[in-house]
Amino acid sequence: MSENYASMELPFGPDVYAANLSLLARDIQAQGLAAAILFDPENIYWLTGYRSIGYFTFQCLVVTVDGGIAMVSRQVNHAVATGNRNIARFIAIDDISDPVEVLAGYLRDILPSGRIGLETASGYLSVAAYKQLQARLGERLADWQGPMEEARKIKTPAQLGFMRQAADAAVAGIDAAVRAIAVGATENDLAAAMLHGATKAGSEYTRVPLVAAGRASGVCFTTWQRRELKQGDLVFLEAAANINRYHAMISRNCVVGRASERQRFLAGTVIAALDAAIDAIRPGVTSAQVDQACRAVFERAGLAQYFDHRTAYGIGIGFPPNWAEGRFLALRPGDPTVLKPGMTFHLVPSLFMPEGGFMASESVAVSEDGCEVLTRYPRELIEIDA
Repeated sequence: MSENYASMELPFGPDVYAANLSLLARDIQAQGLAAAILFDPENIYWLTGYRSIGYFTFQCLVVTVDGGIAMVSRQVNHAVATGNRNIARFIAIDDISDPVEVLAGYLRDILPSGRIGLETASGYLSVAAYKQLQARLGERLADWQGPMEEARKIKTPAQLGFMRQAADAAVAGIDAAVRAIAVGATENDLAAAMLHGATKAGSEYTRVPLVAAGRASGVCFTTWQRRELKQGDLVFLEAAANINRYHAMISRNCVVGRASERQRFLAGTVIAALDAAIDAIRPGVTSAQVDQACRAVFERAGLAQYFDHRTAYGIGIGFPPNWAEGRFLALRPGDPTVLKPGMTFHLVPSLFMPEGGFMASESVAVSEDGCEVLTRYPRELIEIDA
């Protein structure tokens, strides 16, 4: 590590990263590889604690079978990489060089022979970059996913501690947004309050949260756009926060004024589905069983056609635009995954309909004897005297 740069703060001690590296090196050896290359910023973070907002451009981590770690990234990331005690070497890409050519040249220099695994499931390895690497290294390349995501499924006590802190910050964000609701306020006012509340409570930067009012609330994944709140508007809020990149989220519905009977019915159904999922979670049950417990509530209410989402997605490490671990852990129909203590989820029973969107969500952890709800906030349709 260069002495010219201050050491970067890492969330865990050396023993944690040494164990992660040992797990990875054993897998590389077992696969008969000389090295493996990580492209996913979340997996890179899990292995080294490296975090930079520069992941939107080409970067990767080269891990050799003997446990050597090198970062290949833009020159502007030099300080954050060389300040990380877990990264032994930094290979700079200047802004007039081809990143793939720099990587290929480095690999040829340090590994004149041997197969090289590529994290091909990562969205951060483009098809063009893969084809270019293949042209340079040919049959030496092999698809490789590694043990990172399997290891990330079970949170350690320290990781759960960060997620509990993140849950408190997310609750601070949603509470601030609820308090900002008033006739004449805009979605932007609510979003500003939410972001301020979560950030002041300790959150780092995260994916854009959701704030939508009126009929816009019924469009999944839409968010604030300066719309002004009117009497009777339904308001959908989803807040998130993270501590050391470990996330928690929470969502609630509000009404500006008094809710209609229809709104109370729809919100109540969603809350009942959320309660059913929480009650079903415990070690030994399957993902599909929890999903069915949640889904049955919508079926009994005659609303199953509007619940077109999985019951939950895994949560933990995230970098924008992602805050989920749902690509490798979820609660969904037909999924045989057996729940184990330390698994963490964002439960998201929801109804997105032309008349508006209804969702009550919680971040939870599978405990030794059931389900720990990490986010603590009144689980109800919130009516705002405005």
